[in-house]
Amino acid sequence: MSSNNSGLVLNCTVTVAALAPAATVQSVLMQTSPTVAGVNELQVPLTENWIATDVYILTAPNGGTITQPIVTMDKNRGRVLVQTPPLAAMLITSNTRPRFSPQPIGFEGGSIIRMFTTTTTTAVGAENIIFSVAISIV
Repeated sequence: MSSNNSGLVLNCTVTVAALAPAATVQSVLMQTSPTVAGVNELQVPLTENWIATDVYILTAPNGGTITQPIVTMDKNRGRVLVQTPPLAAMLITSNTRPRFSPQPIGFEGGSIIRMFTTTTTTAVGAENIIFSVAISIV
């Protein structure tokens, strides 16, 4: 299958409730476009393969700087592919931003993608976490 040099950005959100304890796991809502509702699972179209190439936050206040969540990406409802560093370290403008994974993560056509956040500290107040996942479509 040849590359069509296209891609998309998954806009991802999760809200951590006030006083949620450390190690709280929550499902991430993913949007492929701002005009569609967020979903907890995405199925890769059968005619495409998706490669997750980056995970980042645009601004620290929306990046979980208080609860320091990590993101877990899984495939086909159970196979964990990667856990990111804490999102607060993933600010896109940071020149010390670590890679989200040692290598890009692939999803074949028909694969189901899910993501979860796990907080590493107790939430003081409610926290809206917004992050992005860059996807190449081949």
